[in-house]
Amino acid sequence: MKSQELRSAYVEFFTSRGHKHVQSASLIPDAMSTTLFTIAGMEQFVPAFLGDEPPPAQNVVTVQRCLRVAGAKSDIEHVGRTGRHGTLMEMLGNFSFGGYYKREAIGYAWEFVTKVLKLDPARIAITVHTGDDEAEKIWLELGIPPERISRFDEENFWTMGSTGPCGPCTELFYDNGPEYAAGPDDDGPNKGDRFVEFWNLVFQQFNRGTDGALEELPRKQIDTGMGFDRTLAIANGKRSMYETDLFTDLIDAQPRVGKTALSEKDQLERRNIIADHIRAVTFLINDGVYPGNTDRGYVLRFLIRRAIRNGRLLGYPDGFLTGLVPAVVKSLESGYPELRANQTRIVDALRIEEQTFDRTLERGMARCAALFDEPEIRKSKLVPGQAAFELHDTFGFPVELTREIAAERGLSVDMRGFEQAMNEQRERARRDAASKRPVVAVADLPAIRSEFTGYDGLEGEGTIAALLKDGEPVAELREGERGDVLLDRTSFYAEKGGQIGDRGALRSADAGNGAFFEVSDTQYAGEAIAHAGTVRSGELRVGDRVRTEVSADWRREIRRHHTSAHLLQRALKDVLGDDVTQAGSWVGIDRMRFDFRWPHGALEPAQKRDIAHRVNEMIRDDTPLETRVLAIEEARASGAIMMFGEKYGEEVRVVTAGPSVEFCGGTHSHSTGELGLFLILSEFSIGSGIRRIESCVSQSAEEYVQRQQDLVGNLAAALAASPEELGERIEKLQSDVKDLQNAVGDLKAKLAASDAQSYVENVERKGDRSFVGAVVPDAGAEALRHLSSAIRQRVRSGAIALAGVDGETVSLLVSVSDDLVKAGVHAGNLVKLAAPLIDGRGGGQPGQAQGGGKNPAGAQAALNAIRDAVLPA
Repeated sequence: MKSQELRSAYVEFFTSRGHKHVQSASLIPDAMSTTLFTIAGMEQFVPAFLGDEPPPAQNVVTVQRCLRVAGAKSDIEHVGRTGRHGTLMEMLGNFSFGGYYKREAIGYAWEFVTKVLKLDPARIAITVHTGDDEAEKIWLELGIPPERISRFDEENFWTMGSTGPCGPCTELFYDNGPEYAAGPDDDGPNKGDRFVEFWNLVFQQFNRGTDGALEELPRKQIDTGMGFDRTLAIANGKRSMYETDLFTDLIDAQPRVGKTALSEKDQLERRNIIADHIRAVTFLINDGVYPGNTDRGYVLRFLIRRAIRNGRLLGYPDGFLTGLVPAVVKSLESGYPELRANQTRIVDALRIEEQTFDRTLERGMARCAALFDEPEIRKSKLVPGQAAFELHDTFGFPVELTREIAAERGLSVDMRGFEQAMNEQRERARRDAASKRPVVAVADLPAIRSEFTGYDGLEGEGTIAALLKDGEPVAELREGERGDVLLDRTSFYAEKGGQIGDRGALRSADAGNGAFFEVSDTQYAGEAIAHAGTVRSGELRVGDRVRTEVSADWRREIRRHHTSAHLLQRALKDVLGDDVTQAGSWVGIDRMRFDFRWPHGALEPAQKRDIAHRVNEMIRDDTPLETRVLAIEEARASGAIMMFGEKYGEEVRVVTAGPSVEFCGGTHSHSTGELGLFLILSEFSIGSGIRRIESCVSQSAEEYVQRQQDLVGNLAAALAASPEELGERIEKLQSDVKDLQNAVGDLKAKLAASDAQSYVENVERKGDRSFVGAVVPDAGAEALRHLSSAIRQRVRSGAIALAGVDGETVSLLVSVSDDLVKAGVHAGNLVKLAAPLIDGRGGGQPGQAQGGGKNPAGAQAALNAIRDAVLPA
């Protein structure tokens, strides 16, 4: 049985029995989830299990991709080394939200494994919860002998995490046979490797709260999960899932094993690890996760780098991992056709990460080897946390990878010390960012949800739900006091999705109260909208009604710049190709930043011109914008662009601006023509494979053009030329400057040659070595180079050390002849030796090196240190 045959058989079995087929959710779970990744088929249905949302149907069937690399359900240590553990897994699941319960769920499971998969009933063992007499009775009625039914407590009570839906479960195990027993006691489920669990039927009847207490769910429900990978192995009579077509194609696609000291068993296990990890990596990037240093991006980076390191141990060439993506797509596209559509984006993102790590891996492994061989570490068997942090920070080694490498040498890592170093780095970053955006305290506040009414206009009315002063709740704000006003309804847009918050005013809606509050920023505080500012007159109290008045100029310019982000994304795709994807944005009143994934380096000038031209074409078309609120599935079907990895509700706003169609909850212009003119101000890299364009439109674009015209006019006047002649005039000036610089250089060389003889007269010799050293007053680095070259013409063999003193700055230059280099004298090491004496540092090549410092008084001591190192005692 092939993998796609099993997927199809499972879905068809349940759809023919009244189940609705729901597509797999992303590996990125809902924002309210307590897990980093989707770890179970039921995860997308948690709100339905809790009764917070209606289910998509009463009975549902899914094939859900899951990732288990962290937390209690992580299998990372066993991946590739056993035949049943992987990071990426698919979960076949059938669910019922009050439609049926234990008897039907157990009956369906038994029918599928014995009639569809045709597994031998005698090789199936069952476990039930210690208190579940009903489930055991149903299995007995189906003909399962009592001796093949076992009871367990914790093993048969399923939870998704520390909180959430949970309940007792019954599990199906497959008996591989006594030849696979780990020992004489391995004669039943949960005792060893002989019996493999492959299907779990969970009877969801409780919700575990944050206090650990169990509460009955509104209805009893069914949540089942069949391990697709394990079941495929069982159906094909294979001991290991790595022997099925899910993995064999990926193992075969790997390069031939090169020079390696690994045993054949270790080679196979590491090839399995690579096959598993490339599947996980491909799906993570497909679902909008990119390598990074935190959260999901960190996990992705760890998987990539762990796979690359295993490939290096197998003797694989650089870039091998990216080359496996097409094999993954071919293997899985029958079940997940979106992989084919996103293949180029996946390859580009992975190639950048692989190239980055390839450049540091060899140096990092060398550092590991040297570190692990240090006597203190070999004796203590413990790698200091600071050393692990250095490997992480300098060489890009995730600490989990360092722990794995250390374990292979019989060492452990001081994780407490590592976490301390990481926390210190995070604290430095937090302090640096502390003042960059306002923070609104939400502690001790009642649950407040503000309704945004600003799509329909700049003004509105709302009731004050809470007031904050210095982050603490207060009953009133008086004239002159700064604080935050939280309203139940407001026309102010709070900063979100990269668009900055509105400014304006709040005025008392009570004719007898002249309260006026100047709003300087608007932010979210939980689900409430907080207006930050100052009371200019009167008083504000909780419960007061106020009029909300957004600054028309502020909102107008933000709307226009936000709309320009939509047009820019469309232009990028039109000019560079549809593989360009948004990585972030920031919309202000006078400019807009747009970050996009582009692995091909800086844009060519012609590309930037074409992009700007395309945006301005759409502006000149003066197309009215259209905003529709659509069901999420209808919005996706419309072809609207959505942010990868972003979570959307059941309904989304879809904004159409000419040929641009996007999901977006921001505020926008009424027509594209409002933008007037689009200008690209800059384009540069902000990270591996990510570029940033800064641009402006409307009033800011007009002001920018005016400034540029003024600048050109002033330059033209200063050079006595017309604007059209500036290019030619500047080229002439540059040529003149170059000629003058050459003349100055020739003069300096002649002066240095005349000075060189006086320094050569003071040459010191010991044995077959010569040394010339001098402190040169009023000389910088360039003067020292000329002088050193002139001395070298006269002293062919030996070392030259010059210290130039220019005010409080010292320049150090050392030149070593080829014969001394062969004898072991190294100019770079000499500079490193002497630099501390001038309170500086430096280094360089064996033949020539330079440095600098801030202590002129130490110049002669630095030269003496170099002389003593060069001339034998």
